[in-house]
Amino acid sequence: MEMDKNLLTTIVERWRKERHTFHLMEGEMTIILKDVAILTELPINGDVIIHSSHKPLNG
Repeated sequence: MEMDKNLLTTIVERWRKERHTFHLMEGEMTIILKDVAILTELPINGDVIIHSSHKPLNG
């Protein structure tokens, strides 16, 4: 999957941390767990999936 850096920059600029929403011309938008599941193609039902992309501090 390729990342559109311009789109990502635009989305980040519209994030309002005070309200945990994106401020768009049409109004505010909130991301919910189902949105994340659709974007990442990870299931939200069933067993918990745990993954770390960070290397251990002492390894």
